[in-house]
Amino acid sequence: MKTSHHIRALIALLLASPASAQTSFPMIGSVFPAGVQRGTTTEVTVIAGGKGGANLNGAYRVLFSGTGVTAEIVPPEKGWPAPDQKNPWQLPEVREVKMRVTVAPDAPPGVREFRIATRRMGTSTVGQLVIGDEPEKIEAEPNNDRGQAQEATLPCVINGRIQQGEDVDFYRFRVAAGQTVTFAVLCHRLEDRVHDLEEHADPLIVLYDARGREIARNDDYYRADCLLHYRFDTSGEYFVEIRDVGYKGNPHWVYRLQMTTRPYVTAVVPCAVVPGQTARLRLHGVGLGETQTIELSVPSDVPRGIWTTPLSLPGGVTNPVALLVTEQPQQTHEGAQPASGTLNLPGGVNNVLMNPGQIDRYTFTARKGEAWGFEVTARRLDAEVDTELKIRNMQGAVLAVNDDHSGKDSRIEWTAPEDGQYVIEVRDLARRGGPACFYNLTATRLQPDFRIRCDTDRAMIAPGNRTTWYALVERKHGFAGDVRVEVRGLPPGVTALPVTIPANMTTGTLYLIAAPDAPVDAALVEVVGTATINGASVTRKAHPITEIYIPGGARGLLEVETQALAVTEPNDLEVTASPPQLSLKPGETARIEVEIKRRPDYTKPVTLDVRIQHLGGVFVNPLPPGVSVDDGASKTLLGEGETKGYLVLKVAPDAPPIRDWNLAILANVSINFVMKVWYAAPPVSLTVEPAEKK
Repeated sequence: MKTSHHIRALIALLLASPASAQTSFPMIGSVFPAGVQRGTTTEVTVIAGGKGGANLNGAYRVLFSGTGVTAEIVPPEKGWPAPDQKNPWQLPEVREVKMRVTVAPDAPPGVREFRIATRRMGTSTVGQLVIGDEPEKIEAEPNNDRGQAQEATLPCVINGRIQQGEDVDFYRFRVAAGQTVTFAVLCHRLEDRVHDLEEHADPLIVLYDARGREIARNDDYYRADCLLHYRFDTSGEYFVEIRDVGYKGNPHWVYRLQMTTRPYVTAVVPCAVVPGQTARLRLHGVGLGETQTIELSVPSDVPRGIWTTPLSLPGGVTNPVALLVTEQPQQTHEGAQPASGTLNLPGGVNNVLMNPGQIDRYTFTARKGEAWGFEVTARRLDAEVDTELKIRNMQGAVLAVNDDHSGKDSRIEWTAPEDGQYVIEVRDLARRGGPACFYNLTATRLQPDFRIRCDTDRAMIAPGNRTTWYALVERKHGFAGDVRVEVRGLPPGVTALPVTIPANMTTGTLYLIAAPDAPVDAALVEVVGTATINGASVTRKAHPITEIYIPGGARGLLEVETQALAVTEPNDLEVTASPPQLSLKPGETARIEVEIKRRPDYTKPVTLDVRIQHLGGVFVNPLPPGVSVDDGASKTLLGEGETKGYLVLKVAPDAPPIRDWNLAILANVSINFVMKVWYAAPPVSLTVEPAEKK
């Protein structure tokens, strides 16, 4: 009895020692300081972290998303450590590198993604750096009690770390009588995209007077992050303490403690604006003075979606505020609570759940067969709500319900069963109420469309070698056509074979090929898909998927902003497969011979596949319908030093025909229990012939 493919691959991963450093790609654990001020040049330390990938040796470039931010690697004072002459391919470990970051005075504030490019291991996992506009200060240890408290002058942003268990950081500051100060923490929200940070910080801040008496505290305002406003009646010296609520710690738990006297906005109604129009916004927050409403001219070229912008008030510029930018006409209900009004389709409504347990109800009219999407945007704008949507008929029967479609925001896609009026309800599942419980509910007509994700978000490829990405297409609302996917912005010497994903498939292979003379280089690229819908060409940018290590060994997937590709020094493997072409009839099988060429030093186990799998779960399957791998008949596990294996394909008797479909035969190198690097053989062209007529 043969061991199954999944079990053999799992055993290989469990028994194999961690792969040599050259097989991995750099994993960023944290960045310190976690932010820099606009209009400055600052040295920032990038710290590696992760099982099997904690190495930044040979870093030479920084790739930032957005505009207004550039950086260069600061070479180590003593140079990069030299390899062991007896084992030149064992890359010496470098856990930290410095980058010199220059931020333009008009750079948009907020969190920026970046990646570090290295010569041997390509581009890193996602790092995040915050662009701010107030003076920056760096924590100086020891500051573990009031007697050691570090001095801070308002306003400022303190960059610190909760770096080990029971780490407590104190800062002292002076205020004038009647002064209001906002204390805002950004910590937990910087940790979602770290690949291998299994436990996240839960920060807590506490205010003390000069005698050490607690006067205020906050925990969990922006998710696990803190926000505290305090008016000081008496001038003098005060202290703020920041720590993990459970007294836990981690060297990668960085934080930004903002201590500001500027106007601070916590809620905006309406929270959705239309590009090219002027919106009248009602503000909630502190330090706003007499200003309760402002007019905001929304540029016509603002990208649709979440837009973060500071607001200019007579008392100063506010913190950056998140708004939804949409083409749909908007209305605002701020009358009776709970709200009861009309939702015009298509269109949106903005409101606030002011009272605990409040349920807002809006009546709308729809015709039989009309398809509509109703979506709440709230938590994504930092509102303190976990919304639920319900659609009822006029007799009160529930026709549709949704919670947590996008984070804590809700969405319902619904088709009217008959002409008439209906009611849609909005509520907070935790029954909260107050100004911070604002939301937007927008209804759009569901049109044929598609969405693309790309697995994964980075690639490393040596000159003369090949690897793959996978385009995952979601066709929506009646669209059933082909989608052509391509890669744009490739570095010199790299080509990507476009793929047209036919209507009966959802996955396509993007072949990435580096010419033999391709120089070592790196770039942020875009994967885009194009389709014809209702006679018009429609293009959609793919959403890159990064891998997150989930406790217990699961492969977590998270969408990020950037897609990166690097040409590197020689890889561990090259793969070939034969025959280069297969033409099969329904019911037939074929054996593909696979051979790997190992670099002399690389002897570790390798698994062969055409799919992306982990723990028996298939994440990517680019095989045509009716075509599968016969795992039991295949040799997919190559032990230490082995170079030859094979895959057996089988075609079901009812498999539909397909012509010249490129199959990528992969050789997988394990980095850790979850992540792997794969290299691809030259494409194997597969044709499935039409079934013979009986």
